[in-house]
Amino acid sequence: MPTKPSSHHADLLLELLELTSLGAMPAEQAARQLRRAHLYTRLARRAASGLEMLEAEGLVESTSDGDQVFYRTTPSGLATLERHGRFPGGAAVLFTDIVASTELIAEFGEDGAHERRQRHFSLLRAAVAAHCGREVKSLGDGLMVIFADPAAAAACAVAMQRSVAGDSDRLGLRIGLHAGELLREGNDFFGTTVIVARRLCEVAEAGQIVASDELLALNEDEPAAAQSIGAVALKGLDEPVCASELLWSPGGETAGRPARSRFLRRPTSIAMAW
Repeated sequence: MPTKPSSHHADLLLELLELTSLGAMPAEQAARQLRRAHLYTRLARRAASGLEMLEAEGLVESTSDGDQVFYRTTPSGLATLERHGRFPGGAAVLFTDIVASTELIAEFGEDGAHERRQRHFSLLRAAVAAHCGREVKSLGDGLMVIFADPAAAAACAVAMQRSVAGDSDRLGLRIGLHAGELLREGNDFFGTTVIVARRLCEVAEAGQIVASDELLALNEDEPAAAQSIGAVALKGLDEPVCASELLWSPGGETAGRPARSRFLRRPTSIAMAW
């Protein structure tokens, strides 16, 4: 069984995964890229041995072109990056919110409202886990979740609405989705992508999923049924955002098939040791 890599070595392996997720490259090119930001000794040897280790674990794959060997991140390698909060090319962001949540307290009291919220969030978190999302934080009446796969984010939103619609409490749920580059600080994420996703959630009504057309354009292989709502003016943003409503039915398959996320396969050994 492989020895658990040191934090320093693990960081190097993650950086190699990031580099090879951007396109196939030989070990020498990866070493040159790393040298711009690091002063590792014997960097060429470290990069070559690191890529060989990642290939042995199934996190990168190699192809040959004459005497040159090129490495590219596999779906399992991308899954490892996602679990460490690294999203090459950006990520999808999902926000949820309970509509008219203050009325719960008036109707059921503090304890009753709390119990219903807990059941509600259990349903949402089950959908997140089933679609390989990562909960960033709870916002009182909603969740912020990120996905490396925008198709999985759309499918998760549909699964959330179906779960809530089938629950006896039937709390009104609205969801907003957007995809793009993220800024990270610790375990939290910031930037325009996050702002747009949250604002789209705010303009949605109970039972609605409002997604940016930018996110939907990334789902060409697994398109979801959607109806355009045009350019939407969002609070705090200078330009309107083109958006659509994802269509779904309580028990049907009209929108968002079960996610065939490329991240469902979980790597072993090195990835599990990190």
